[in-house]
Amino acid sequence: MKKNIINRVLTILIFVFLTISCSKNKENKKILFITTNVSELKNEPNGTYLIELAIPFKKFSENSLDIDIVSPKGGKIPIYHSGDTTSLVKSIIQNELFIDKTENSLKPLDIDPKEYIAVIIPGGYGQFWDTHKNKNLLHIISEIYDFGGIIGSIGHGTATLIDVKLKSGEFLVKNKTMTSFPSWNEKNIMKQSDYGKLLPYDMEAELYKRGANLKVYDHEKRTNYEIVDYENRLITASFANSGEFVADEVLKMINKTD
Repeated sequence: MKKNIINRVLTILIFVFLTISCSKNKENKKILFITTNVSELKNEPNGTYLIELAIPFKKFSENSLDIDIVSPKGGKIPIYHSGDTTSLVKSIIQNELFIDKTENSLKPLDIDPKEYIAVIIPGGYGQFWDTHKNKNLLHIISEIYDFGGIIGSIGHGTATLIDVKLKSGEFLVKNKTMTSFPSWNEKNIMKQSDYGKLLPYDMEAELYKRGANLKVYDHEKRTNYEIVDYENRLITASFANSGEFVADEVLKMINKTD
């Protein structure tokens, strides 16, 4: 009789523990977008490039994942585009959740890294000036990654990862297989950055310095456009139109951790 009571108590405790664990795991399935507050470059609108934010935002929303957006100063974030407002994008930017999140981004001190399972960094030139130097944001990325989180970056958003250091003291990008917006492309066609002359540093060169296993996009071979480093939970893409790819790969990794 006494043994049966003990077994019942143990069963109840195990059930309670599993319930709490599952609930906690579910709560942790939040996605954090890191965005810039820089609104201009060369007297032209800048900020976060629209499709790099909108497309993955939609993907995660459709998969019932909570989303937060953080920026160095918080508040409404600047968003720009270059005629990429398709009917799909227009529907996303009219969504109440998207409007609320982009007009009320959180400040770094509002963020508890333990609540997030993934970080997404959409591009925009502002990342070169504010996010990549914001110590609180860099710490948030490091903490989420050290807690087992996933990192996804698109185009110029990868600039934010350059100075992220892990608890080990190593740069996050060290020995990670990845790609980024290619320097040759910046110097050849990116008029807004004056072909790279306005940028404070060469992202590609800095990633090499920090030990990244960088794979630069090859236009002729069409290689290194999008790279997934499964072992190191890092997804990177060279250009703006890879938002859906990055989101899909992040979702695959999340599902594997269930």
